[in-house]
Amino acid sequence: LAAFIAPVSGMYVPDVRLPYENRTFTSLSVDDFLSSSKNRFKNKNLQRLFTNTLPNTLDTTIFSYDLDPKSPDTFIITGDIDAMWLRDSCNQVLPYMRFISTDDALRDLMTGLVVRMSKSVLVDSYANAFNFDSSQETDHADDVRTPPMANATFEGKYELDSLAAFLKLSRSVYAENEEVFDGDGIYASWLQAVETTAATIRRQQMSTSEEAESREGPAYTFSRFTTEATDTLMQNGKGTPCARTNMSKCMFRPSDDATTLPFLVPANAMAVVELRETVKVIVSQLKRKADTGRINVYPIIDELTDLADGIDEGIQTWGKIVHPITKKEVYAYEVDGYGNFIFMDDANIPSLLALPYLGYVEKSDPVYLNTREAVLSEVTNPFFFKGRAGEGVGGPHQGYGMIWPMGITVRALTSTNETEIKECLKTLVDATAHTGFMHESYWKNDASDFTRTWFAWANSLFGELIM
Repeated sequence: LAAFIAPVSGMYVPDVRLPYENRTFTSLSVDDFLSSSKNRFKNKNLQRLFTNTLPNTLDTTIFSYDLDPKSPDTFIITGDIDAMWLRDSCNQVLPYMRFISTDDALRDLMTGLVVRMSKSVLVDSYANAFNFDSSQETDHADDVRTPPMANATFEGKYELDSLAAFLKLSRSVYAENEEVFDGDGIYASWLQAVETTAATIRRQQMSTSEEAESREGPAYTFSRFTTEATDTLMQNGKGTPCARTNMSKCMFRPSDDATTLPFLVPANAMAVVELRETVKVIVSQLKRKADTGRINVYPIIDELTDLADGIDEGIQTWGKIVHPITKKEVYAYEVDGYGNFIFMDDANIPSLLALPYLGYVEKSDPVYLNTREAVLSEVTNPFFFKGRAGEGVGGPHQGYGMIWPMGITVRALTSTNETEIKECLKTLVDATAHTGFMHESYWKNDASDFTRTWFAWANSLFGELIM
């Protein structure tokens, strides 16, 4: 906490954590950590905000859980929507990883989330969000999609980072608890989900012409009757044409908005990292002689390695461009393999700003630093905003001029400048607008004009920053 203990803001932050009896889950380890760190803050507003935000996912979003060690199950909602996003739920719990080795209940909760995600991927590897069960018709039953959606699917937008999030959660839990896969059939089911993940990512490497010439046609299409252009795909649900690059297509961004060009570079970068990390998990399990359910893991290891190397090569070949304004080499946000590119950034992770946070590059990487400079500029990033209530990256999802606290948090997480980090903290505290929590976005000139009072991912990310 050394860089974060100085007074940073005069904004009053109330203590709004739910009473113990109203919380959806309690971790004694997390609560002990909050208590022990309380006196390390010089700024009480920052301390209150940390105490409100870090446990928010546990306090409010654990919709259902079964801690049976042989067959655990955990369903985590995103906040104000009663559905589980693969990406959000992974990011919501990442700050808790350090506690699970000493907290059996939290360990089993995280194991249950891995199990639930494995089952979800096997149900629908092209979905971004899931219902608790399949007892009712999906909320988006009117969407026209290939492959068809089951009732267990809440929304069927294909986002590459959703699959990468499943892998990231798995290896993050495994790093703290190698027994995560020791329950009945858990490892074999997880391996099947990993195989499905790899097959889906591989299939989406195909170019538009390759899909058109194949008997099956595109493996994924999506159409929705909507007034929002970013809520559906052009060309009868096929999306923008692309050529083969070895990157994998990503038809929707982590904001759930449609991509303009199919190869989303940050999502592919995240996939590279997580495919390689998953290989390490499987190799470690080989050494532990884990029961694979008669699944031969060596072809899986080879496929994950080859897939990661190919996507990485595609990023380095097609994902870097010389920015026409700065004249510097940067990572593009999206490309199509025909030489077209879009430079911008969106606050949702994975983003260009978050590339070091994702583990794809170091903070000192020259191309990243060029990219960061362009992302944090109104001249080169159409979704970087400055106003009386601060500055930061936004995105199309909530509209022009709306700053996302998540983007400010990522800026601090990827900074090496203490002054910049403290300025980010001041802006983040002010952005709460006396509510005590992070929000999805706010108007650049007025932090009290915000979206979503209950957005658990943003709260977890802030807690992670402070830790």
